[in-house]
Amino acid sequence: MSLDWRAARVAKNEAQFRDINEELEDGLRHVRHAPPLQQFICECGSRSCEQLVSLTFEEFEAVRRDSRRFAVVPGHVLPDTERVVETNDRYEVVEKTGESVKVTDASDSRSPGEGGRRSADPTP
Repeated sequence: MSLDWRAARVAKNEAQFRDINEELEDGLRHVRHAPPLQQFICECGSRSCEQLVSLTFEEFEAVRRDSRRFAVVPGHVLPDTERVVETNDRYEVVEKTGESVKVTDASDSRSPGEGGRRSADPTP
């Protein structure tokens, strides 16, 4: 079974937002007296989304430990390609499911390729 075009596009969009947030994090870590909460781009699959997600560096890194997980604005979940694994008042963490996992694993700059998942726990 091949990955349908919509699921692939959504996964690619999320991976691109993740890459942008990686660059943001790198720059923000060099800011003196940075506030505890940083503004990151919502990593949802909608190319037109311009909303921001507030996370600490520790929260951002916790999401990034797994190549299949993304931080999104609450309500920006696409249930046909992902599921919510964590939620709070500022953001939700979604995990890609099904065939879209191949795209997110392969595009992870920290651990590229099939099997890019880094979390020690295979279940949320």
